[in-house]
Amino acid sequence: MNLKRAFAFGTFAVMITLVVMAGAAGECPNAQVVHDGILKVFGRDFEVKDVIPSPISGICEAHVMVGGRYNILYVDSTGTYFFAGNLIEIATKKNLTQETLQSLNKLTAEDVKKLKELVAFTIGKKGPELFFVTDPQCPYCKKGLPIIKKLASEGKLQAHVLLFPLSFHKGAKEQSISIVCDKKGLEGLEAQYESENQCDKGKKLVEETVAFLQSKGVRGTPSYIFPNGNLHVGLIGSEDELLKMVQEESN
Repeated sequence: MNLKRAFAFGTFAVMITLVVMAGAAGECPNAQVVHDGILKVFGRDFEVKDVIPSPISGICEAHVMVGGRYNILYVDSTGTYFFAGNLIEIATKKNLTQETLQSLNKLTAEDVKKLKELVAFTIGKKGPELFFVTDPQCPYCKKGLPIIKKLASEGKLQAHVLLFPLSFHKGAKEQSISIVCDKKGLEGLEAQYESENQCDKGKKLVEETVAFLQSKGVRGTPSYIFPNGNLHVGLIGSEDELLKMVQEESN
């Protein structure tokens, strides 16, 4: 069974039963117990950082590192059951799971400072800032870019572009390096520009960007990183949604 797939379920569903017995009702099993249960069922040695009470009586949340990022696995107080999915508070319609994950995976002020050193180019000259993580060949990035361009042209945001070529996009790394080396900026990104110029400066910037973002758990594009350190993975598909997010995350 794939633990990442279990985390991807959109509902709060029972995934595993009779994993391992531990603890008394009303308490949380310790991290080692949850780790051993994950190892037994999924066959993977994921690190369990913490196990704390959830908003639901008798249910605890385990903070599990998967691919460099926190994920949440719910477990009952005895360690008998695992649950994966989103915990929704009906009264407020809040996704409590996502709120917790956003807090756990938030980049630090030092991380954001480092991102500024990795910017390939910037779209826009004024307005609240964000970092746009993209790949020259990414189809969903191409859908998000016009939204960023329009808002930037209206002075409503600035987008600092981080080039993050994905390994399965053949030639994307070389394109990214060319864009930096030949200073092609936005035009080069849109045109999937590539040249023989693979200068050391461009190669270093692209490789450092990939390594740093991967160390923070970024695995895909597009991704949006806000000045407060919050990370959104996946396309933000409307002007209103992006503008609302960048304004909220900049406060």
